[in-house]
Parts: sequence; structure tokens; C-alpha cells
Amino acid sequence: MTSHASSTQLSEAILESVQHGTYPASEEIISATFPPSAFSEALKLLNQARDEVKAQIRLSSKDSAQDIDGWILQAKQLREDIETVQSSSHHILIKAQRVEELQQNSHAANNKLCLLEEEVAFIGNLSTILQKVFGIRQATTQIQRLVDQGELLKAIDLTVQVEQGLAVLQSGSIIRAVAVLKNECEELRQEVVTALTQKWHELIRTDGPKSIVSLPYHSRLISAVADAMEKLGLLDGHVVNFGKELETLIIMPRLQLQDGSQERLLVIESDSIKITESLSSHDLHRLFDDLGALMGFLQMRLPPSIIGPLSEGLAPNLVEKLISLRLSTTIPDAFAALSGLDSTRQQVLGFSETMHSYSWPGAARLQAWVNSIPELWVEKRQRISLDKLRRLLKRGYGHIKTVERVETQVISQQDHLFTGNANNDVWNGRWSEEEESSPVGIKYNLQNAEDGHEEDDVRAWGLDDQGDEATMPSDAAPSAETEDEDDAWGWGDDTNIEAPPHETVKPFAQGINGRGNERAITLRETYNITALPVGIRDLVSSIISDLDELGVRKPSDAPAIAALSAVPSLLLVMYRASASNFYSINNRGNMFLYNDCLWLVDQLGQLMRGQDRNQNHGLHFDNDMAALEAFGKRSYGKEMESQRTIIKDLLDGAQGFINCTEPPFSQQCDLAISTIVDRLRDTHKQWRGVLSYSALLQSVGSLLSTVIDKITIDVQDMSDISEPESQCLTAYCKRIISLEDMFLPQQPAQSVPAGEDAVPLTAVYVPGWFKFQFLSEILDSSLVDIKYLWTDGGLKLEYDTEEVVDLIEALFADSEHRRRAIGELRRSSGR
Repeated sequence: MTSHASSTQLSEAILESVQHGTYPASEEIISATFPPSAFSEALKLLNQARDEVKAQIRLSSKDSAQDIDGWILQAKQLREDIETVQSSSHHILIKAQRVEELQQNSHAANNKLCLLEEEVAFIGNLSTILQKVFGIRQATTQIQRLVDQGELLKAIDLTVQVEQGLAVLQSGSIIRAVAVLKNECEELRQEVVTALTQKWHELIRTDGPKSIVSLPYHSRLISAVADAMEKLGLLDGHVVNFGKELETLIIMPRLQLQDGSQERLLVIESDSIKITESLSSHDLHRLFDDLGALMGFLQMRLPPSIIGPLSEGLAPNLVEKLISLRLSTTIPDAFAALSGLDSTRQQVLGFSETMHSYSWPGAARLQAWVNSIPELWVEKRQRISLDKLRRLLKRGYGHIKTVERVETQVISQQDHLFTGNANNDVWNGRWSEEEESSPVGIKYNLQNAEDGHEEDDVRAWGLDDQGDEATMPSDAAPSAETEDEDDAWGWGDDTNIEAPPHETVKPFAQGINGRGNERAITLRETYNITALPVGIRDLVSSIISDLDELGVRKPSDAPAIAALSAVPSLLLVMYRASASNFYSINNRGNMFLYNDCLWLVDQLGQLMRGQDRNQNHGLHFDNDMAALEAFGKRSYGKEMESQRTIIKDLLDGAQGFINCTEPPFSQQCDLAISTIVDRLRDTHKQWRGVLSYSALLQSVGSLLSTVIDKITIDVQDMSDISEPESQCLTAYCKRIISLEDMFLPQQPAQSVPAGEDAVPLTAVYVPGWFKFQFLSEILDSSLVDIKYLWTDGGLKLEYDTEEVVDLIEALFADSEHRRRAIGELRRSSGR
């Protein structure tokens, strides 16, 4: 709702707002409408208020009128000062502009002065250059005239001066005249060089096709030409070229042998040197005479400025070629022929004195060669030995040789080893005792000499030596593709490896001698080796012979003795490093390598024992023999592990003999057993021509042990065996048992009583053989038979109670008879 306020109230509210900036407090005034009629009254009030303000200003300004006048005067004075300063600044600016103009004029004048000075200097320099150019031009004309007149030395001196002058001109000017003079001087220099080179070739002539070098006797002229060439920097190049020609045409044809034993001669005729076409037998004395004559001829015909650099460039290569082509061939292969080098030593020393007298370098090198003849002979001996070994390895196995190992042992009368019927008594009386001996009545040491672990591959090896030589666990043999380099160099020799047969049970005893309670018996056995170890033995033996000779004749030559003593070890290292590659070409290679290593170790031991009386050369094979023996055993271990891996893979094809009566599993089981049998027989046949018979039985026995252990474990793992499966497994076991015909003893026919068959040694060489036979019996027996085998048949010696119980539970159905039988077995074992 709009309120109504009077015009006076509205006008006063506007005045209050203008004067004091306040708003009306009355709501009525704020909401009222300002009518047009109120404008006149509001203006009137505003005018009145303005007049009152002016009056107040006039009244208050009357008291400060004097101060205002002073301010006005000061403002006028300040304005006058400002105008004065502006005028002064304008004058200063005008003067500064004038100074800058003067400076620019001065700089321009200085530039003109410098330009004039440069012009004067250029003109002076140009005058000097032109004078020098004129002088050089006259000199070039004179050089041309001297060349035409044949006065080369004067022309060369003047040419050198001209070149020096041109060098000065070129460094300070680039005028065209200097470039022209330079070209002319180069042409003149080329003419001088051509003429001088032509003169050189007139004085020093070579004929390549005829191998002739001519040096006419003009010492002064040659000296002058050499001096001239030296001034031009040409002498060194020509001397080098002449040295190469002299070496190609004269020296090398004289040093080289034709057809291995013929040589061409050097002939000096008047002013020339040539090589004859005719051949004669080589003679070192005549060679030194020819070389000395060559040096004398050159020394007489050439000036020092030529012979000096020529000898420095020619002598070193001459000496090295002389040593490599002629002197090195005089070093003999055998030590006994070294005494024949005395004349050679004297001739070489005489030639070195000749070189020294002519001031040719190389005499010291020849003297050093003479002093190093023993070392050079050792190097050649080493090189020849290694080359012979390389050729031996390259030829391969060569002729297979049968060797015999003979061992003499002393045994007491109480020992039942070779006491006839006592063997059977021991066998019959002790066969049921645990850990007792084999069917031949020998108690074998099955303990490792170092750690006491049982060793699969050393059963029945050694009579009483087993403690002398340590054997390693069979499971430590290399299993993958081993590093042949590590094997060859002997790295890792201290690691566990499978110990192959070394000291075997000899099948024969000969030469039984003795008295009292002791007898000496000689045991013999043969095995096969290749030709390689025989050749190596011969090489080592020859080196030992040379060492003995060297120690007797030259005991003070310690370096040569030490170097030659290292050759046998080097040969053996090379053999170990290369043998794997050469032996691997044959299926029986690892076994041959094993035999070769052991035979070679034995031969090295004999050589060492023969050298005990003379230790001057310090030759010891202990480390090499140990490394070689370990290398052979590693080869044997790798072969055995490889064969085991193949056998295990073949047995894996039977899949544990599960469902062995049902196709197709029955065919796989039959195939696995047939393949295993054939594999073992083939292996026996291959190794029979390599290993000794007892080593053969032990190696094949170890493989057969792997087979029967795997079959035994697979059968024991079967929880239920039906009657057809039992019959099938029994047949498999009998096929494996049929392999015992490979283990018949190798003995004379008269040693077997008439009507009796030889007893196979399978149980001796196949650990677990009795246990496997008992398994075959169990598979094909009734409960009554099994109880009999347990109580009276020796079954408890091979099986523990629970193993038999598990087999009974797998073979027979649950019944009162089975429970009763199991109870009796457990009661009889004390459980």
C-alpha cells in the first residue's frame, strides 16, 4: 500500500541524504511516492543549503588569506625555475649532438688514414714479392739450363733454394704469379728427380729374370747421387726399394732350399752379384761365406749414406729368415745328435762377428739363438711329440692289442681262496649267513674305502686291495651329456664318480710258491687296449730317455730340463682333451678308453719306478696318473650310466606290469622284457672283446642288477596279482634268470669235474640275484611252499617279513589259510 507524505517531509529527507548521506528512518517516507509538485520545494531547500555552505567558506577563509598569497608567489617562482632548467637542457642537448658529429668525422678520418697506411704497406710488400718472384723466375731459368747441361747437383741445390723461397712466398701471399711459379718449380723438380732416378738406376742395376744385381765401382758418383737424393728426400725410398729387390733376387733364393736338400749358390763377378741356376747339396759353411761376401761387396761398392739405412732395413729380416729357413732345420730331433751342433755354433758365431765387423745389426740375435739351442731343441721336441700324438689320435684305434695284467699276492694257508673242496664246504656251511660270501667261497669287501657306502659296481673286485683304492658311489656318475672338456682337463676330478672295476677276481692262479704258513700266488688276466696308449707310452719313454741324457751331459741346464719335463704332462693333457672325440666313433669307445687309461697309468707307474734312482730332472707323474685314472673311470661311469638310462627307459615301457595279461599292455610288457634280454646279451657280446672277463661280468652284472631291482620294485608295488598275472610275471622272471648263462666262470675244462656243469657266478656279480630268484619262486608257489621257503629255504635272508606279507596279500585272496600263513610268518620272525 502506498503511503502519503507531505512535500516538505520528502524535500527534507532528500536534503538530509545529500548533506549527511543518511536515509529516512520513517517507513512512511521511504515508501512514499515523490510527486512532481515537490521538486520545486526540494530545489529551494538545496539552494538554501548551498548558500549557507558558501557563507561559511567565506567566513572561514578570511583568517588564512595571507598564507594563500604566499603559496601563489612560490608557485609562480617554481614555474620560472622550471622554464629556466628546460632552456638549459635544450642548449646542452644541442652541444652533445655537435660533439657526436665531430667524433664521427674523426673516426672517418682515422679509417682513411689506416686505409692509406695499408695501401702503402701492400705496395711495399708487393714490390718485395715481385722482386722475389723475379729472382725465383731467374732461378728457374737457370735450373732448366743446368738440367740441360747435366749439372744435376747444382740444379738440385738451386731447386732446394727455389722451393724454400716459394714456401716463404706461399705463407704470405696468394698472388697468381706465385701459383704459376709453383707449377713451374714442380715441373722442374720432376725433371730433376727423373734425371736423378735415371742416374741411380744406371749406377745400381737389377735384372729380375736373371737374378743379377750390378754395382759398378763409381764411389764418388754414387755418393754424389746419394747426397742429391737425400737433399730431395728421395734416398730413403730408393734404399728401401733396393733392399727389397736385393732380398727378392739374391738373399731369399740363396737361403731357400730346393727339393728339401738342394740350394742355389751366390756368385760375385766383377761388378755384379747373381744366383746360379745349378743346384748343390746344402752347406751351412758355404752359405755363411756367401752372405759374408755379399756384405763385403755391398760395403765396398756403396757409400755410408746408402749402406747404413740399407743394412738397418735388410739385416733384421735376413737374420730371421736365416734362422727360420736354415738354422732351425739344423736342430735335431734326438738329443744324442745335439753334440753335432758344435760346428754349427761356431759357424753362426763366426757369421755374427762378420756382421758386427761390417756394422750390420743382427749379431746379437744370432748369439742369442746360439745360447738358446737347448731351449729350441726342447720346443722342437715338444712340437714333434704333440704332432706324433695328433697323428696317433687321427689314425684311431689301430691294431687292438691284448695285454695281460699280472699280480702277485701272498696268502696264508688258512685262506680258502684256492683250497679246492674247502670252497664247497664254506659255501654249503655259510650260504644262509647274512653278508657272507659268494658261491666260490670268497668273502668280498663291499665297503667303500673312504666313506663305507655300498658300491654296486665293485662287487667281487680285489682280494685284499679294496681298502687300498677308494671307490665312489655309482649314483654319482655323470648322467647327462657331460662336459668333455671338464673330463679331459681333469676339472672336477675330486667329485664323486662311479668306480669301475680295477682289481679283479682273477680266474686262474699260477705259480703258487711258498713255504711255511704263507704262499705267493700269481694272478693273471687279459684285456684289450687300442694302439693309442702304446704310442703315448713310447713317446713318454723316449722323452724320459732324453731327460736322462740331458741330465748327464748338461746337468746345469735347468731351464731346458724343466721345459722338457713338462712335455709328458702336456701329452697326457692333450690326450685327455682329445680322446673323447676320437673314441666316441665306436660303440665300445668308452670301455676302450677306460682300459687304455688304466693300462697307461700302470705303464707310467713302471716308468716312474724306473726313474727313482735319478731325480735330477724332477719328473713326476703322480698328478697326471691320478687325472688320467679319474678320466678313465669317468668314461666308464658315463657308459654305465648311459646303459642304465636305456634299460630304465625300456622297462618304463612295461608301465609297472599293470594289466600285463590284457592287450595292449601284454604286448608292451613282452616287448620290454624281450628288448631288455636282447640288449643285455648284445652289450655282453660287445664288451667281451674289450674288458677282462671278470670286469665284463661285473659291468654286465651291474646292468642286470638295475633290471631285477626295477622289476622287483614294480612287482612289490602291485596290490593285487591275479593268477594269470602271476604266471605271466613268473615267465618274465625266468626269461631274465636265463641270462645267468652269461656269468659262467672262465676256467679250464679240467677244473670242472666230469658230469658236473659249471656254476654261474651270477650271485657274485649281480647284487640282489637271490632275492630276484626268490621272487620268481614266490610268484609260482602256494602258501605252503612260501612257508617252506621262509622257514627252511633261506627266504628270510633276502626278504623281511612285511615284504613277504605284502606279496602274499597281493597273490592270494583273503581267507583263513592266508591269515594263518601270515600269522605264522610274523610269529617266526618274532613279531
